[in-house]
Amino acid sequence: MKTKALAIGLSLFLCLFMVAPVAFAQLDITGNLANTGEGIYGPGGAPANDLPVIIGNIINVVLGFLGVVLVLIVIYGGFKYMTSGGEDKGAKEGKQWIINGIIGLVIVLSAYAITTFVVSRLATATGTTVQ
Repeated sequence: MKTKALAIGLSLFLCLFMVAPVAFAQLDITGNLANTGEGIYGPGGAPANDLPVIIGNIINVVLGFLGVVLVLIVIYGGFKYMTSGGEDKGAKEGKQWIINGIIGLVIVLSAYAITTFVVSRLATATGTTVQ
């Protein structure tokens, strides 16, 4: 009985989630996308970004990458703390990794906030739009 229920469940899953999305391949969404782009940017297309916006985007990408690295450091510290096996040395090292990762995250989040503020003010001063 379990095998039959499993086979029915698997067949239902395959029909609903694997085969059904193929039918959506016939939809024409390019016309809607063009209308949306013209509605946002006008008939001329997307505006060229100015230097402050480009620099701000680069800084945001770098800060995002650093944030991911620092979250991995906190996870590593938690792993080290949990696997210390009650030893003081391993627990202290794990705690130090966690503390350092959190301090780094605070610094990166502060830098992100400052960068966002400065870039938005520069863009406003130069008359460009920040996306």
